[in-house]
Amino acid sequence: MKQLSLILIPLILVGAFLASCKQEKTAVQEEILAKVADKTISANEFIRRAEYTIRPNYCSGDNYIHRKIVLNSLIAEKLLALEAGDDNALTHNHEFNQYITGRKEQAMRQWLFYEVAVKPVKLDTGEINRTYRLAGRVYDVSYLNAPDEQTAQKISELLGKGIPFDSLAKNLNPKKRIPRREINFEAEEPDAVNAALFNENIRKGEIVGPVKVDRDNFVFLKVNGWRTQVAMTERQQRDRLSLVKDKLTERHALVNYEKFISKIMHGKTLEFNEPVFRKLVTILGPEYYKTPKEKKEQFNKKFWNKDNDLMIRDDAQAELAKIADQPFFTIDGRTWTVADFQDEILRHPLIFRKKKFPKNKFARQFKLAVVDMIRDHYLTQEAYKRGYDKVPQVVRNVNMWRDNLLALYQKKQYLDFVGAKGKKTNELIREYLDPYVAKLRQKYADQIFINTDVFEKIKLTRIPMFALQPNQAFPVVVPSFPQLTMHNKLDYGKKLIPESDSENIVSKTEK
Repeated sequence: MKQLSLILIPLILVGAFLASCKQEKTAVQEEILAKVADKTISANEFIRRAEYTIRPNYCSGDNYIHRKIVLNSLIAEKLLALEAGDDNALTHNHEFNQYITGRKEQAMRQWLFYEVAVKPVKLDTGEINRTYRLAGRVYDVSYLNAPDEQTAQKISELLGKGIPFDSLAKNLNPKKRIPRREINFEAEEPDAVNAALFNENIRKGEIVGPVKVDRDNFVFLKVNGWRTQVAMTERQQRDRLSLVKDKLTERHALVNYEKFISKIMHGKTLEFNEPVFRKLVTILGPEYYKTPKEKKEQFNKKFWNKDNDLMIRDDAQAELAKIADQPFFTIDGRTWTVADFQDEILRHPLIFRKKKFPKNKFARQFKLAVVDMIRDHYLTQEAYKRGYDKVPQVVRNVNMWRDNLLALYQKKQYLDFVGAKGKKTNELIREYLDPYVAKLRQKYADQIFINTDVFEKIKLTRIPMFALQPNQAFPVVVPSFPQLTMHNKLDYGKKLIPESDSENIVSKTEK
């Protein structure tokens, strides 16, 4: 049995994760844009569904007609989810339910991160001012990566003996040019790199490092020089100040969260059953290195979860079944079997810290991914203790994903029923889905309410974007856009009166 301490597990979080929590914070007072029976669409959800995924051409613009198509599409999604109901083949599918639970628990962990790490941060004015003065710098750096701590120590020793950085870099990689790049304050660099460079003590020609960018990676930076981008206008100054505050908040929040994790994991030691671990490496290793085509084929079989790096084929599943009852690891007095582990990854797909690595490194990366999954398991338990599964923003996020997948299920059921095959998406919408959605709008007419006052204030962009949260079990931020209707009028439903927080009927919506 091999032991692995879980007290000092590295935390891999990025700006997108912090931004997500900040959005959840502002969403506490979000306005309800539409109600469809007992389902609601908030103004914030409308914007996220329109801006954080790719919209089809027929509603990709920022004009009023396209905004109405977006709203009609989201309402249509709720209508199809109502038609699917809570008692069908999909809702009785264990893997689907685990996926929805996983989505909920990820949102709970994000809320936990905000509450215990972001919320307590109080920035010092002096730190803000010092960082602001340096935030306009654009560094020209040469850099050298070290794949592990031992290599980083060796490079440090050689540099300490006076060997020039350039000579050392050329000796280590004689066939390659010394990598060089510019780094500004806005760059999506590891926070350790940002903190190392943007300080008052940096000098031209200085060697910075080794900087630990994650558990297995270090970097050495040679500062060739820098130029300064001056924030001239009031808006530029305001934006830079906001960026500085966000970066510093993230930095302090990460420190807070690492301390919190250490308390949660204190005294817990993970022991792997090495023979079973090796069997799993043999079975799962080839699954990770499947071709994009093979992964796509697996994705198509389980449309509700396209985030997982390990979509396991049937023959591998058969091999796993043979060892399902065998103990995989033990932690905190509980023994997890292979079956327990498989069930857990349905609600928490493994997150590999590195996406590309040679096959002989799979065992190590697999072990680290399991460690991170277990860490999140205990963080989730803490979130449940605090009642975060009942936080309105968590509930809304779960309902968004559940309704989207129920609508996709109902869409497939309907198209199969009418025999609609071999047609392109736009043809399917015009010939089959638009008439179907029109009937549903009529069927549920008395249960559809729209806050047109809120709708009139919403603005969209025309910039295509697909939002991801790196290093999360489920990195896709919002479901794909529901391609269900091209209807461009709000000629149905009733007006929602937000002040009364009820579905008061004022008049038929006519826009």
